[in-house]
Amino acid sequence: MKRALIQGTRICDIVDPGNEFLVAPGLQWVDIADDTTQQDTYENGAVVKYVAPVPGPLDVIRELEAQITPRRIREMATPEGQQWMLDLEAQIAVERAKL
Repeated sequence: MKRALIQGTRICDIVDPGNEFLVAPGLQWVDIADDTTQQDTYENGAVVKYVAPVPGPLDVIRELEAQITPRRIREMATPEGQQWMLDLEAQIAVERAKL
């Protein structure tokens, strides 16, 4: 087990047992599982594991559109580059249809 320094619901620090230090009022040390990270939170006396958000259609569109760089635009002069852009635009259209 590890020890976590808690402020409200935030896990501020994680240390091995015996490495705790004095803390100001409003902070507390609690026992936590070894797989706890600082992305997790501490609520109602228990660690709540962080769950990464699922990207929505707009997030996917932004990621796909960010791939269109000046270098990629220059590549459009080749047949392979043109097909790459058409494929990317088709992926963007699929995501836009989800909105």
